[in-house]
Amino acid sequence: MSDSPIDIHDAGAVATAVAGWLAQRFDDTVALADTPSTAGDGLDNVIHFARFTGGRLPDAWRGPLVLRIHRYPDRLALAQREAAVQGWCADLGYPAPRMVHVFGPGELCHLPLQVMERAPGVTMIDALKRSPWRAPMLVRRLAALHVQLHELPVDHWPDPDAPLLADRRLRSVRTWVDALDDPDLRAALRRAEPVALELDRAPRVANHGDFHPLNVLVDGDRVAVIDWTDAALGDRHGDVARTALLFRAAALAADNRLERIALARVGPVLGRMYLRAYQRSAPLDATRLRRWEALHALHGWAQIRSLHAGAFDEGGARADVPEAMADWLAQRFARAMAD
Repeated sequence: MSDSPIDIHDAGAVATAVAGWLAQRFDDTVALADTPSTAGDGLDNVIHFARFTGGRLPDAWRGPLVLRIHRYPDRLALAQREAAVQGWCADLGYPAPRMVHVFGPGELCHLPLQVMERAPGVTMIDALKRSPWRAPMLVRRLAALHVQLHELPVDHWPDPDAPLLADRRLRSVRTWVDALDDPDLRAALRRAEPVALELDRAPRVANHGDFHPLNVLVDGDRVAVIDWTDAALGDRHGDVARTALLFRAAALAADNRLERIALARVGPVLGRMYLRAYQRSAPLDATRLRRWEALHALHGWAQIRSLHAGAFDEGGARADVPEAMADWLAQRFARAMAD
């Protein structure tokens, strides 16, 4: 690592640091194949794109790559686990980009940095915006991808002793609730704890944890599923319920008034379309879906309250999620628990 700290928001600086490491690692002259670019800042990470050239570089380092920097130094184990999950998926023929390397804090910069294959295409949400008439086909493809994931054999899942999906969702909630000391959230968490225990007794399948059109890339007939940070074994209803909830919540996160109006009408329709398409291949239990919706709503409610309380400021994240969404999620939690 250089004596001068790397600006993690500068794509060129990050890519140059990786090129320097490659030159040392492979005893080669390594250069940037083109100008690095950035996808911008997310809540949990900063993402850049780069390509490298060098006579001795392995094939895995020659193609378009994603340089993904986690915002918190204690997330190395999470980054390594995600790399293992994506490799597991790829080995089974599921369309997830492979991780090429994971740098720990202090190797290139002060934060964990993942290097992975860059899948071609645009996000499914962009494909929907560009060609709204393709919505039924794209949503059916989304559902088919989800069913395919849930049918993968999990005998060699890379982290079999990790918390199951429901417990994993509540672990962050417990931390946020303790920090916020919000009596409504604390009461909701007490109600959710026994529900989570029951939901984790279901048959275990591979769950993505954040499966929605922003995390699926489309390139003609090719697709790729990205962002496996929240992957876990558990009840497939948990994965399905989160996807359906995100379709309903899309309008609240829209950038402008026209998008909010459009998504308020279209989001729930797409959510129902997705559920119907999924159920054609794998039946769903409506009660389990509602209980899972309650857990996901609680997680989002607590996360947004924490975000607006400044809990993520250390990582430089912007509180650009509307606080009104927390109220909406609180209402969804109450409704799902009452049914």
